[in-house]
Amino acid sequence: MKLLKGYYAYLAVSGGLVLNLAVQSNWMLRIVAFALVSAGALSVQSASRWYTRASIAADVYMAFSLVLGPAVIPPGLLRIALEYASLVPLLLTGCMLLMGVKDQMRRIEHSALPEWVLLVVWSAGYILTLLAAPGWLNDFLFSNVVTLANTCISIGTVALIVEMFRAQRIYLQTEEQ
Repeated sequence: MKLLKGYYAYLAVSGGLVLNLAVQSNWMLRIVAFALVSAGALSVQSASRWYTRASIAADVYMAFSLVLGPAVIPPGLLRIALEYASLVPLLLTGCMLLMGVKDQMRRIEHSALPEWVLLVVWSAGYILTLLAAPGWLNDFLFSNVVTLANTCISIGTVALIVEMFRAQRIYLQTEEQ
């Protein structure tokens, strides 16, 4: 039963990340996506304490998404500030999921270098977005930074999904032993 629970947990996290990548403009489906990520991460909290933290960060992101729903806060400066603030728990969710995978790899004495590289790529996309937000970049630099940030976010999300499937395989192998 524990093996089946671990399988479905990693499948929920990966499914939530895929759904989030597919429905960027639908705020309600993004809440559903991060509910899957939160539930999946909480289900495998025994594998690493980082998964519990990732679940909390996903819950905070869901709260931001709910507050930023179309009927709650009208367009304006407060909404823009909250949209950028909501990127922080999103960044933390991915980072904590990666740290959980890193812990699992270290536990079975595998190299954690891919997780560190992925952590840098994932973080760079959101950090570049946050740095470009104040508007102090000229138009040319801003468009290049936005393109680089979107590329890093997309690559980081796809790589995180792949890494979650790898973590699932490792988790199931270690649970069988």
